Amino acid sequence: MLGIGDNRRALDGSVIRALVRLQIPKVGFIYAHVRATRKGIVLAEHVAGATEQELESSDQAGEPAPPGPFSVLGIRDYRFLILSNLATFAGFQIRNMAQAWIVLDKTGSETLMGLVNAMPGIAIISISLIGGALADRTERWQLMWRTKVVIASMALLTAVLLTADVLEWWHLIPISLMTGAMFAMHNPTSQAFAVDVVGRERLVAASSLNTGISTTATIVGPGVGGALLLLGFDTAFYVLAGLYVLSAIMILQVRTRRIPVPSGRNMVSDIREGIGYSLRDPVIRALLTVSLSAVFVGMHQPAIPVKVQSVLGLGEVGYGAMLALNGVGSLIGAIVLFAFSKHIRKAYLMIFGLLMMHGAIALFAFATNVFVTGVAMVWLGLAFSAWMISVPVLLQTTATEGMRGRVMSLYFMTVLTYQLGWLIGGASIEAWGIRPTLFIAIAGGLTLAGTAIALTPALRKAR
Repeated sequence: MLGIGDNRRALDGSVIRALVRLQIPKVGFIYAHVRATRKGIVLAEHVAGATEQELESSDQAGEPAPPGPFSVLGIRDYRFLILSNLATFAGFQIRNMAQAWIVLDKTGSETLMGLVNAMPGIAIISISLIGGALADRTERWQLMWRTKVVIASMALLTAVLLTADVLEWWHLIPISLMTGAMFAMHNPTSQAFAVDVVGRERLVAASSLNTGISTTATIVGPGVGGALLLLGFDTAFYVLAGLYVLSAIMILQVRTRRIPVPSGRNMVSDIREGIGYSLRDPVIRALLTVSLSAVFVGMHQPAIPVKVQSVLGLGEVGYGAMLALNGVGSLIGAIVLFAFSKHIRKAYLMIFGLLMMHGAIALFAFATNVFVTGVAMVWLGLAFSAWMISVPVLLQTTATEGMRGRVMSLYFMTVLTYQLGWLIGGASIEAWGIRPTLFIAIAGGLTLAGTAIALTPALRKAR
């Protein structure tokens, strides 16, 4: 006798086989793949001008993954998604280093530098829950390209103010807050949309490859950013605006669509439900606590330009080179994780990454020359890739379909306390110096994350 699960799988198979394939003149194929979920139906629709073979390869979210991690590259929409992320991450690196250098150049204050670069994180933390609710309630594809356009407009505004020579350091605060508000809606939507495109079976491989592609931008971005700053502060922001426009164009090429299923409740109720769900689940609760330790890890960020300038005696290009070395480490880590994605236990990867990260911060604290500082930056990148792949993948594979957007919004609220590290670390460096600040960061991060892992056996067993 068939059980409920068997009946449901049989029904899913019948639905998939019975779905419509229509060839319409001047339009192309429409191929719809319906996956039954606990909350309703997710509809991924691919429209206009693709061959049937391309469409089949682009929509395999609910089917078993073919052997090998590179099978994810057979998904057309995923290729556009990683190109979009490449432009976004390159822009992120240029914006962070350009803003930090501009404020440090204009004011000479580590505290003000940290304050400005903390603004996007503050905005994301403040309204990320709304972004998560929107990710579960609205069409994710539209939300992604629209937020990218607004982010591009903020970069363009900064460039124009610099060209007109009227920019004051405090102008960057409202601009950064608006940029952060857009990322608060974009980030959980982007994470949830990745599962719509590739499915859960390919998520580790997709996340690893996405991290590798993005950290390529982390390598190239700072070097390009340093060169652009030499050409002019406004030049860096014009290029930044162009990168975000390119990112939006890539998303416009994606065909995957998700038709949201109305919950029948208002947004506040949806947010409360998401918070309650996340706090009740022990694994999700522990993962969010681990993510919250980012506020301590982020305290090393303002130490980088300060050490480059005051200890190593380097300029803008040297600062860019140090950030690029961090990207090299991230890229190496992402490539290794991509190649062995099916054999890695994600909980162990997370613990290994946390220990590596705090060890790298300790090495950076003691570094007094370019070589040791560079080794520490590569080491930091390796650890960061392990953390940024393991934690979000564990969250997405643990959360249900109907809760994924809201769970990921809570993740971004906690992990982007990393940006607050700019403010806390900057003020601490100004008061006590680099080494005491980084020792506080190490003690706080290991205590918070270690306690969450030690008290949650289910997390340590997560695969």
